[in-house]
Amino acid sequence: QTSVFENFLNPIVVNILDYIKTPDIVKDFLTGEYGLWTVAVTYAFAIIFPIITGFFLFLGLLEDSGYLPRLSVMLDRIFSFIGLNGKAVLPMILGLGCGTMAVLSARVLETRKERMIILVLLSLAVPCSAQLGIILAMLSAISYKATIIWFCCILVSILGIGKLLAYFIKGEPNNLIIELPNIRIPSLLNIFSKIKMRLEWYLKEIVPLFVIATAFLFFIDKIHLLEKIEKLLSPVIVYFLGLPIETTSTFIMGFLRRDYGASGIYVMAQNGLLTHTQVLITAVVITLFIPCLAQSLIVIKEYGVRIAAVVFAAVTAYAVLFGGLLKFLLKFVNI
Repeated sequence: QTSVFENFLNPIVVNILDYIKTPDIVKDFLTGEYGLWTVAVTYAFAIIFPIITGFFLFLGLLEDSGYLPRLSVMLDRIFSFIGLNGKAVLPMILGLGCGTMAVLSARVLETRKERMIILVLLSLAVPCSAQLGIILAMLSAISYKATIIWFCCILVSILGIGKLLAYFIKGEPNNLIIELPNIRIPSLLNIFSKIKMRLEWYLKEIVPLFVIATAFLFFIDKIHLLEKIEKLLSPVIVYFLGLPIETTSTFIMGFLRRDYGASGIYVMAQNGLLTHTQVLITAVVITLFIPCLAQSLIVIKEYGVRIAAVVFAAVTAYAVLFGGLLKFLLKFVNI
């Protein structure tokens, strides 16, 4: 779908703007590096829309077959270790598709403690499907050992941070009480009705956030704030994490779109600009890094600016410190 936009639709839009003699600033705003069409529309419809449609189909099958409540019961003991119950399986599964939906689906959790824990975990260590696919492809090209180390880093972060949050956030644990319906053959009519309803929600709630996020990045790029952010982050990236200065832009792009950041790492690795160790460190850090701008806006909308700021600051600090620790440990491991 992305290639259709890049190779077919994007040139048509550019030609139309040229034909009607659109001012350069407007043309750049629509089709530039951070253009509404080239970024917001492409991201919302060419990348995320097919993915979430597939996830909604899968989720509808789980729901209508009666298996989703059983999955919650099966995983309840695991989630209870980190202060959650089996209902948390829904936002965690959705988080592997798109974090914006996952944050909103956390409403199924009854207590504030549970919602805060799942918020941090979704912001910290649950990669979206677009990012996950690129990272796994990149690490598998290095060695199976690199993939295993990356997976263990993410799993340790989820279990460790979840356990700490369960201990420090006030509130009593909420036991899972759920009705188990009979297993049945899913109704296609019910499934497609749910998909339609959820896609309408996506178009109304999420797509406008992509537009806002892209417009914001266009603005800060034009006032050269992005360049200043790169210079500000470069000492941490180069000296603490031991990465080339060029990777600074991949983290910034990862804030715009998680798959953009992962793609930047992949291109650098393909061009021989990163060692195998640096690829692994960057993959871990960008997975643990602050969520994309669209998900961040949803978090602000759901939890407020103060809580969002604290969570994002803590997540960013954890990602950098974990990356520095991993850099030290990898001196003793050959990948």
